[in-house]
Amino acid sequence: MFTHFRFWFVGIFLLSRFCSAQMMDIDYAQGKREENSFRVHFLRYGVIGISSLQHLNLTSEVTKFRFDAKKGLHLSFSVFGTSTLWAGNKKDLLNSFDYMMNPTGGRANGTFFVSYPIANKDTQNSKIGLSLGTKWIQGPVQPEFKSSSFFDNFVRTGWIHEQLLAEDALQNTSLSFWGFPHLQLHQLTQDSVSRFFNDELETVSYGYGLEMGLDYNETLKLIFIGQQLLNTIPESDLKRFVARLTVAYRF
Repeated sequence: MFTHFRFWFVGIFLLSRFCSAQMMDIDYAQGKREENSFRVHFLRYGVIGISSLQHLNLTSEVTKFRFDAKKGLHLSFSVFGTSTLWAGNKKDLLNSFDYMMNPTGGRANGTFFVSYPIANKDTQNSKIGLSLGTKWIQGPVQPEFKSSSFFDNFVRTGWIHEQLLAEDALQNTSLSFWGFPHLQLHQLTQDSVSRFFNDELETVSYGYGLEMGLDYNETLKLIFIGQQLLNTIPESDLKRFVARLTVAYRF
């Protein structure tokens, strides 16, 4: 069954190579709706990001399926593809680690996201959020013609706070802030841990993260993400805090 799942992801990757628009993995809908809605989005955002591990990335969203319930429940499934324009780090270990720690990273990335409101006011929302999925990552070249790709199964869950900072109804503009402190978990095979991470990770690695950003007029987003894994070996380079800055523009 898992083998068929991998072939499905390869198919997604081939499709994503023909797409150039990008979008974020979390959509922060505000308030309750008068009725349920289901939408399919294609190619709306252009996204570029840079990390403290010296990677400059472009991320493509192939498509997003989105359901919003009247009472505020949000469900979505998104397919991403990420290309690295520049890898300034000369350590293959850290390059593989950057691919894994990027929430929308991987040549193909299928992410399911759900959020449920726990408090709503006119200018702010609080929600519980959960995202989980799988990344197909093309890592550094391996010796003896071994496969250079691996899979990362991931989970992020935490509390989402959204705040409307400013709004001009006449000009139809707004500025919003969100924060998403969360716990995260990554699952790899033992072979992937040995070949790509020198056995410095566990097959199940856990840690924490913080995502926060500004959204101008639902057109321009500035996002900061910081993450750290906690159960690496103490002297490992993989225990470091990884920071990522991303800019997204809606076409």
